[in-house]
Amino acid sequence: MRGFTAPRAVAGAIKQITSTSAHAPRASFAPAPVARSASTVSHHGSGFGSQLLEPGVALKGYSGREYVIENVLQDRQDRFVYLAKADEQKFVLKNLFENEYNYALPLQLRYNSSPYLRALRDTIPEQRMFVNEYLSDHLLNFAFKDISSNTQKRIMRDALRGLATLHDHNIVHLDVKANNIMVDYKETAEGISVSRVQLSDLEDATYIPVGQALRGVAVGNQLWRSPEAHAEGFVGKPSDVFSLALVFIFLRLKRVIFYNENDSQTLDPMAEILSRQISTFAEWKDFEAFLSYLGHRHPQVPRFRRIAETFTEENPRHPFGLWKSDALDTQFKDLIRKMTNFDPRKRVTAQQALRHAFFKDIVEE
Repeated sequence: MRGFTAPRAVAGAIKQITSTSAHAPRASFAPAPVARSASTVSHHGSGFGSQLLEPGVALKGYSGREYVIENVLQDRQDRFVYLAKADEQKFVLKNLFENEYNYALPLQLRYNSSPYLRALRDTIPEQRMFVNEYLSDHLLNFAFKDISSNTQKRIMRDALRGLATLHDHNIVHLDVKANNIMVDYKETAEGISVSRVQLSDLEDATYIPVGQALRGVAVGNQLWRSPEAHAEGFVGKPSDVFSLALVFIFLRLKRVIFYNENDSQTLDPMAEILSRQISTFAEWKDFEAFLSYLGHRHPQVPRFRRIAETFTEENPRHPFGLWKSDALDTQFKDLIRKMTNFDPRKRVTAQQALRHAFFKDIVEE
């Protein structure tokens, strides 16, 4: 298997597929602080999103700063995302459901000082809005630009730093994917200069106490999802690490390795994705350990076994370690191997991945 630059049409299709994700249900949390002042417009019931705001509408945040809506970035399921400006600076305003707002606010206050997370900068409480800084692009677009190997490594390292910060607080992202990694950059005569990399979409991140895990929900997007998340098994920090490894491969090869435009025409597109995951990452001893991790009575175990049994001498697996591409050096393959072990208990942590030799020779730009 060789890396190649995906055509723009395929990239557009990928964006459409990666726009939706499943998330775990929320527990109740302490109520958000009361706003000192806020200019608002009317909205629907207390549990649902606000009415669409028109360009030019001004909203006052908890900080006292006034944000003027410039345009709508996203409009789906009564959850609106706006581009706004305040003090000649661009911001992103995200409208949340009431339970999401109340749950996410105290979590974000724990880590909003990290430069590697696009965390909370202000709130507009009466609109149940979070205010984030604006960054130039997300990685699903930016990866197709002509950037150096050193810049790629910096992006990977800083995304890992953001994930490690979350995990140090026992917070799991649950939806790591290329379009949830933001990049701030400038194009100059000398080339592309990246100033910031931040892990974003933190509103759905979840606190998971040590020794516990989520179960029964297929969190994340199917193209970036870990095997245990596909199985709706025990999901935690290792699941984020697996998903981030897929993002790293995408950045190197400029293709989403589990995306196939023909999957939508098959009877079981999810089985096609699982087959590619097993082919790429499932060494047999770790595959058996993964099934043990799920529990041998887990309803998805027979499905995983059936898919694994399709690989024979005539239809061999294609392990990632054997892939051929100038973009896949030995150290990178070793990092990915450790981040994608099929047994979640054997995957490296985000902090351990940061200490890998692959990141040792980064030149700060």
